[in-house]
Formats: sequence, structure tokens, C-alpha cells
Amino acid sequence: MKTAKSLPTTKPVFPVFVLLAYGTFWAWMAISPANRFDWLLENLLIFLCVGVLIGTYRLFPLSHGSYAGIALFLALHTYGAHGSYGATPIDPLLQLLFGGGRLPYDRLVHLAYGVLLAGPIREMLVRLAGVRGLAADALAVAVVLATGAFYELIEMWVAELVAPELGAMFLGAQGDPWDAQHDMKLELFGAVAVLGLGALLRRLNLFAK
Repeated sequence: MKTAKSLPTTKPVFPVFVLLAYGTFWAWMAISPANRFDWLLENLLIFLCVGVLIGTYRLFPLSHGSYAGIALFLALHTYGAHGSYGATPIDPLLQLLFGGGRLPYDRLVHLAYGVLLAGPIREMLVRLAGVRGLAADALAVAVVLATGAFYELIEMWVAELVAPELGAMFLGAQGDPWDAQHDMKLELFGAVAVLGLGALLRRLNLFAK
């Protein structure tokens, strides 16, 4: 018989606030997207992710930081999906900062995947698998890479099976034959950077292990 220890002991004020804030932004971005069918495809994993987080909250609530990171990443993805990851108002600024002729917003989202989701993934590994320290960091990086690569496969399968006529738009390669590899590289760099910083702070006894 399950005990009350497995359930949250306080009202989920912060998670509910984050959910409402993200839901409001999502509803705004659902108005007149660049391509409604492409927008729906881009949102399938959002529906799955939010549904899983809501469904598992009482048995496996995450930290406030993890919910904030997940929500911020989903908001970045939602904004990109609104324009089918085409040109966004911030692309000129990103191009000025980072250079290159390719629209960089898509790259920014992949970098954010590593930066914002490595922490929640590490938290889940610590709690579910019991790993600690650098082992948890290494596993979290591996999961970021594995899930990032799997998403690239999902994009390919969806483009081939569901909407081949939207393949180029949905994949967002923009003529780059190494697009998937560049995306995974940014996810790797983002995860290593944020987890490396966390490891340094733990080394300085600023965070718990």
C-alpha cells in the first residue's frame, strides 16, 4: 500500500503557474500559424510531453527548476512551430551575433534542448536510477544525445509517412546536408556546458550532489 511520502505534501502552486503561463503562450502561438498542418505535426510531442508531466505529477513531481526549464524549452519550440521554423523576428539579431546565412533560430532551439533539459533529465536519473555525481552527468548527456538523435529520426519518419510534401519544411534543413549532425552537436555542447557548470558548483559545495 502506497504511503503519503510518495505524494506532494504542498499544493502545486508553482507547477500550476508554469502550466498556465505556458498554456497561455501556446494558445497565442496557435493563432494563425504559418502552416496549420506543419504546426500540428510540430505540436504532437508537446501534447505528449505535457500530458505525461500532468499525469505523473502526483507520483513523481519534479523540482521547480526542472519544470521551469521544460516550460521554457517548450515555449521556444512553440514559437518556432508557429512559423514552421522559418524566419523569425529575432533571426537577424542571431545572425548578427553568430554569423552564417542559415536561419539560426532552429539551431538556438537545439542548443536550448541541451541547456534546459539536461538538468531535468539528470534529476530523473538521480531519483530513478540512484546514480550520483559525474555518473549522473555522463548519463544525462548520453540521454540528451540519444533523445536528440531519436527526434531526428522521428522527423524523418513523419516527413516520409505523414506529409512527404512538407518534408523540407518540417525537417527545416534549409539546404544543409549536415543539419541533423549540427543539431545534435549543439545539444551535446549545451548539455555538457550546463552539467559541467553544475558539477563545478557542486565541487565548490554550492549545490547538493
